[in-house]
Amino acid sequence: MKKSLLALAVASIAAASTASAATVYDKDGTSMEVYGRVQSVVYSTQGSEAMGSNSYFDNSMQTSGRLGFNLRTPLTDSIAAYANAEWDVADNDGTRDDNGDDSFSARYLFVGADFGQYGALQAGRFEDAVYQGVTAYTDVYEDWGCYGQLADGDKRDGMIMYSWSGYGFDFAATYGTAKDAQSVEGAWYTDEELDIDNSYSVAVGYSSPDVLFGPIAVRLGFGSAHFQDDATADLTYDRYNQYAALLSWGSIDVGPYIAAMYNIRDFSMVDSELDYKVQGVEAVLAYGFECGVSIRTGYQWLNNDPDNEQVSRYKNSDAHIIPVYVNYDVSPNFNVWAEARFDAGTDDDFVDDSLTENTYSVGARYTF
Repeated sequence: MKKSLLALAVASIAAASTASAATVYDKDGTSMEVYGRVQSVVYSTQGSEAMGSNSYFDNSMQTSGRLGFNLRTPLTDSIAAYANAEWDVADNDGTRDDNGDDSFSARYLFVGADFGQYGALQAGRFEDAVYQGVTAYTDVYEDWGCYGQLADGDKRDGMIMYSWSGYGFDFAATYGTAKDAQSVEGAWYTDEELDIDNSYSVAVGYSSPDVLFGPIAVRLGFGSAHFQDDATADLTYDRYNQYAALLSWGSIDVGPYIAAMYNIRDFSMVDSELDYKVQGVEAVLAYGFECGVSIRTGYQWLNNDPDNEQVSRYKNSDAHIIPVYVNYDVSPNFNVWAEARFDAGTDDDFVDDSLTENTYSVGARYTF
């Protein structure tokens, strides 16, 4: 059965935030929803440093907020225009305005057209097809997840996406236009930020009908990015190619959920002797109870593999992480959780040396 891709696009981007969205205007098919959240999270010593609460390795609390809008209006009987805008703000997270006050930062900004059974086309700021179509399905934790993947933080400006879903199949393709200072996870030499010349990605997936406790899904993705070589650009990076594959069974909401994902980014440098690969695996084992309690754990592995270790600044090394997450939905609008990240043998010379430390967090969130 075919369905609108507006639901797929919004769900993959902001499912948690929009669960309690309030419709503040709805007339003749034109609607506006407002959603958001306010949360406070207590972080252990290493967690406070990682989340930007403080730089003193002390226990700390960080309070943050999120605000978003979903807009939709019909253009014809079968075509609708839609838009989404979402911002984050947090205390003492390093995003300050000129007056030194905490400032809002854009998470998602896009506008599009929903063609119903023929798919949807949107443009703006969001992740590429590899994340939305493949690696997002192991992004199931609050703070201490996604250490084995290379796309979850890559929300980029200037993106165009076409997506379609029907008969159990999903398809998405994105193209990224030239933009400076964009997130590129795994680009260690430039603190994971580069000027992009262009990028593209595709993802395909199939979800079966329910088998015992849920559907079985297979998803594949490929992406590539080329970097600018103008006078102001960093001349270290030339391009990357990324491959990703996922197998999952069940639903993350209620009942058992099992998933395993592999992805790799192959970075080509201007100096080919500096070429390297970053690859990772994420495995998830979760169970959601009807009473609102959910438990999630798994295993995450990330490997940095330089082609020539003798000249590379970063050596061949591995990170091994075990995340544990317990959440309780007290009501549709309020939940509490506890989460921990355990080191399972990360190399001391891994790129991110903070992963050798165990850390935890406890939080409460009100969602509207």
